[in-house]
Amino acid sequence: MDSRFSISPQAYDAWFSTPQGRRILEEEQALFQRILWKERGSLLDIGCGTGIFTGFFKKLGFPTTGLDFSQEMLLHLKSKEPDIPLVRGNAQLLPFKKDSFQYATLITVLEFLPHPFYALVEATKVAQKGVAVAFLPPWSPTNLKRRAKALLGRSSFQQAHFLSFSRILSMIKEGCKANLRDVKRIEQGGCLFPRNLRLLSLASFAVIRVDYE
Repeated sequence: MDSRFSISPQAYDAWFSTPQGRRILEEEQALFQRILWKERGSLLDIGCGTGIFTGFFKKLGFPTTGLDFSQEMLLHLKSKEPDIPLVRGNAQLLPFKKDSFQYATLITVLEFLPHPFYALVEATKVAQKGVAVAFLPPWSPTNLKRRAKALLGRSSFQQAHFLSFSRILSMIKEGCKANLRDVKRIEQGGCLFPRNLRLLSLASFAVIRVDYE
């Protein structure tokens, strides 16, 4: 898999240890507590990276499995969360059968994949009840700065493609259709959604949750 994200796990975790990083993480976790499913169930965190959210989902009561293509990221996560099952695999071709989990999450993963649609087809296949996608809205203030730095070649987001809310929702619906899923409910929140601007003063991502049957 040709991932466009390249940063060491140590550097990634170190940023979330800074005052700004901690504040943003708290706000993003608060968003997930509101958006995630009330009914707990098995969850696959696709593109789990260093497990910033994988461990958080586990603490919320979801039996969580992490998947990432980077062996380095998985080893780092295993050192922090030895009890979480981890699998090395491709988000665009998941090594699981249909309905292996109740839920799936993709946290700022699509921006760094060459074929994000395939990842959503796979996610809606392996997750029986629903998926939640956190993404980086292209016109949020923080992401505008990231895009400007990327143009100057001074950012790990240089090869990222920022996707709109409508584009991601369309891909999720198409993924559901490909797997014969009927969409039941759509939840949304985060950056650029007015009802949540006060909550997310610094955080830079938004979340779409789609439930289906």
